[in-house]
Amino acid sequence: MNKANIRLDVLKKLIARLVKAAPARKPEPPEPLNRLVRAFLEYDCDEARTEAAEKKILSAMVDSNELRVTPAIELAALLGVRYPFAESRCSALHRTLQSIFDREHQMRLDRVREMKKGDIRPYLQSLGGITPYVEAVVSLEAFGIAAVPVDMKLVLWLVGKDALPEGTDVRMAQQVLEKHVKAGEMLEFHLGARKEIDDWAPKSWPPVAKVASPVLAPPPLDSRGDEIVPPHEAAAAKEAPKDAAKDAKAVKVEARKPEPVVEKKPAAAKKK
Repeated sequence: MNKANIRLDVLKKLIARLVKAAPARKPEPPEPLNRLVRAFLEYDCDEARTEAAEKKILSAMVDSNELRVTPAIELAALLGVRYPFAESRCSALHRTLQSIFDREHQMRLDRVREMKKGDIRPYLQSLGGITPYVEAVVSLEAFGIAAVPVDMKLVLWLVGKDALPEGTDVRMAQQVLEKHVKAGEMLEFHLGARKEIDDWAPKSWPPVAKVASPVLAPPPLDSRGDEIVPPHEAAAAKEAPKDAAKDAKAVKVEARKPEPVVEKKPAAAKKK
């Protein structure tokens, strides 16, 4: 996206408008893991349905560990078939919670609180399944780190206002906004944006990545939309045809050379 394609005059006016629309009272810093779960429920969704979904999960789950081990397809069913992108968001949530548990060996982010501020956001960004909106919300609200949460709903709203060009994706929009929103106003911008466009919905949504499994999250995609395969999985996939060929060859050899059947001669009758 070229700078020439961005209507900076329009964008700056909208930024000022959203900052002004923020509630006068700022929320207290939330518990990081709880905020992460809610952030997964609220992107590209209105406040009323987000709150209803959060209540359902809180009433159905004993703790965050039960939430982690619950298959994504069950979480999606709990949210309901009309919840926007239910399977995709639940798969991503499932993957992120598992990533946290693999690193921390518990469902808590206490160790992250002790990190330097410059290390917290990269840590969150490196979690499996996490989205730009979720990591920015947790960084901004739970840890006080300058970040602009951006979901596709906000992007499409800004595109509709001619502030951003057609085809802008979430990451591009986030980079642009973090350059033009003042660090001290990022929380106000986020809260104001949520309030301003809560009851707005785009006429159409861009396609989302197809969920590869009802339990696991869809595979991560690069900027071209191609699947990103981890190196160890790529190597295993490369060797898989060779191993399969060896196995097939072994089966054929066994078929050609059956084990000889040794017939036992009947024992000679004893002479009386």
